Amino acid sequence: MKKAIILTIILLLILSAGISEHFFVHKTFDRFKEQTRSIENAINEDDIETALEKSEALLDWWNKKRVVIEAISYCQDARQVNVVIGEMIGSLKCGDIENASSKIVSLNELTDNIRDILDFNAIDII
Repeated sequence: MKKAIILTIILLLILSAGISEHFFVHKTFDRFKEQTRSIENAINEDDIETALEKSEALLDWWNKKRVVIEAISYCQDARQVNVVIGEMIGSLKCGDIENASSKIVSLNELTDNIRDILDFNAIDII
């Protein structure tokens, strides 16, 4: 009986950790998408200063979240996000709106892929 209780507690801990991870990943990447939309809007309006400020804020925010993301599950693509954001910031500093715009598209695709990798799906059980 004692073993069954211990196993049940361990199972509940594992389930709660998985559920918490799921919500953290979704919340993080939903917020990321909001921020990239905001940057994309600024780029489309040719507002380089606003896009640059928001891009730098995104980089700072991502650096904090990336630590937790990597603690949950190592994902090489999570490190690539910094590179793409850095390239976008460099493009904005040079006034290259077209390249910055392409980096936003790359960033969105990259983060969608990371979200899919980290997200728990039924296929993961099989």
